Amino acid sequence: MSDNSEKALLYPEEKIKNYPLYLYRIFGKLLSLAVFGVGTILLSIICFPIGKLLFHPKKNFRYKMRHLVYMLFNVFICFMRCIGVVTIKVNKKNYLNKLRSVIVVANHPAYLDSPVMISQLSHTSLIAKASLSKKNIMHAVINELYMPNSLPFDEMLARAREDLERGNTVMLFPEGTRSTPYGQNLYKKGAARISLATGCPIIPVYIGGTSKKGLGKGDKVFEFNPTKRYIFDLQVKEPVCPSEFEGLPEAIAAKRMTHKIRDILSDEANSQWRY
Repeated sequence: MSDNSEKALLYPEEKIKNYPLYLYRIFGKLLSLAVFGVGTILLSIICFPIGKLLFHPKKNFRYKMRHLVYMLFNVFICFMRCIGVVTIKVNKKNYLNKLRSVIVVANHPAYLDSPVMISQLSHTSLIAKASLSKKNIMHAVINELYMPNSLPFDEMLARAREDLERGNTVMLFPEGTRSTPYGQNLYKKGAARISLATGCPIIPVYIGGTSKKGLGKGDKVFEFNPTKRYIFDLQVKEPVCPSEFEGLPEAIAAKRMTHKIRDILSDEANSQWRY
C-alpha cells in the first residue's frame, strides 16, 4: 500500500447522501467567502484610514486594528456557524485568548485556518504567506498589520520581538502553505528561530475535525465535505520551551525544535482528532 493510500484512511472519501443539504452548504461557503471579501475591502478603505488618524505611532495603530480584526473574525465565525457551515471546538476553552508573549504555531489544512486561529487570539501578530501581501484581497491587511514571511529574517525577528515584549502573541503556520489532505509539508524553522532568539515558548495547536474538502490545497470552490459541516477541532498542546535546547549550536537547536513541533502536530500523532 502506498503512503497516500495509507494516509487516505484518515479521511476516507464519503459519498454525498443529502444533495439539497450539500448544495446548501456550498452556497453557505460561497456566501461566507463573499462576506469575507467585502469585509476585508471595507476594513481597508474605511477602518484603516480612520485608525491612522486616531492612533499614533504606527505600532499603536497596529495593536488597535489587530484587536478589531480579532473581533470581526469572531463575528465572521459566528455568521458561518449560524448558517451551518462551520463548528469550532477548542479543548482548552479561553486558554488561547489569555496567552501573552508566546509563539503559536499550527498545522494548515484549510484556507479558513487564519480567521479561525485569529478569532481565538485577541492580540496576535500573524506571519503570513508572502503571496497574501501582494496582489490578493488580503494584501492591505497583511501589509498594514501583519508580516509576510518574505521579510528578511532580521526584520521579522525585530518586529516579532517588539510584539512579544508588549505581551502580544506571534502566530504562524510552520508549513508556510496549506497541506494536502493526506500529509503535511516540510516544516520551516522560522518559529523555532524566533523562540530561541527571544526565549519565548511555542504553543502548538493541532487543527483537526472533519475533512476540509473544498478549503484545502488544490480543492475546487464548488466542493464541500460530502456529509458534514466543517468542524475545526483545535487541540492545544503542551508548550515547547527553548530552554529544552539550551547549550546546542543555534542551527542544531532550531532543527531539533522544529522536528519536535512537527512530531507534535503530525496527522499521525493526532489521528483521534480527525473524524
